[in-house]
Amino acid sequence: MLSPGVFFRTPIPDYDAIELSITPLTGIDLPGQASGFVRIGVWELDSRRADFGGFSAILVTDDGAVRAFSDRGKHLTFTAPGHTATRAPLYQTIDRGGLSNRKPDIESATGDPATGDYWLGIEQFHSLIRFSADGEYEAARAPSEWQGWDMNAGAEAMARLPDGRFLVLPEGRRTGLLYPSDPVGKIAPTRFTFAVPGGYSSTDMAALPDGRVLILLRQIAWGIPPFESALAIADPATIADGGSLDIDLLIDLDTIVPSENYEGLALAGDAGDGAVHLWLIADDNLASFQRTLLVHLAWREDAVALPPGSTHEKARGEP
Repeated sequence: MLSPGVFFRTPIPDYDAIELSITPLTGIDLPGQASGFVRIGVWELDSRRADFGGFSAILVTDDGAVRAFSDRGKHLTFTAPGHTATRAPLYQTIDRGGLSNRKPDIESATGDPATGDYWLGIEQFHSLIRFSADGEYEAARAPSEWQGWDMNAGAEAMARLPDGRFLVLPEGRRTGLLYPSDPVGKIAPTRFTFAVPGGYSSTDMAALPDGRVLILLRQIAWGIPPFESALAIADPATIADGGSLDIDLLIDLDTIVPSENYEGLALAGDAGDGAVHLWLIADDNLASFQRTLLVHLAWREDAVALPPGSTHEKARGEP
């Protein structure tokens, strides 16, 4: 009773709000297009928060919302550069439900365009969580067929196909899984073999409207940062039990975008221009010599590559 009262307290911080800077990179000394891909823009994301970064998965909704997920269990939401929608950036810790006692190392994300539901693949403890379109936790599972994977090589690439099947390519493995429906349910997958060309490893994947998938690839290389990236394509329609998935390289990404540790890939909705719009995000590993880069590319499969030295009107990093 004799203790002095507390008449002043510092305000409790709002951990949902975040001061996010999105800075376009200019003066990129690379061609603006190659192999049917056009660089629309590259931006660096930054914040004064000490826990900002480490983004390994990304989703982009039809209304221009970017959802980026980190290997620290964080969920960053903001408006895609160039989109007219306005929303305050949010930075939240994901609800892991019954998996809250496990390390939230998010490595992959995929969504259902019809419902807005999305799924996150968790590395190390090899689990899967489903969320509603509003980001509400719905269900989780640690599939038994995932538990033999290495601690740092889990469901690195995962995609929900247009027909409702789920494709999973674990890092460091040569056997993938194809689920007939939502793998949060206890269903058995089809197993298949795959080989990534060029010594790369798969880091993410996104489904095209026709059922094929684009696969983001990465390999360690000499340099700062020490990574090389590429995009490949595959058709899961060819998979049969005990069969294989053929993966073909499309482009060496280092020819048109700055080198970084790109780990997240998402496709945006139809922009009405006949192109497939891709978004990439880089994991900075909280390293001083790396950056959280956001990349917007447009791809026309039937485009004729322009001769060396050709440029595009948005090839300088403008939004």
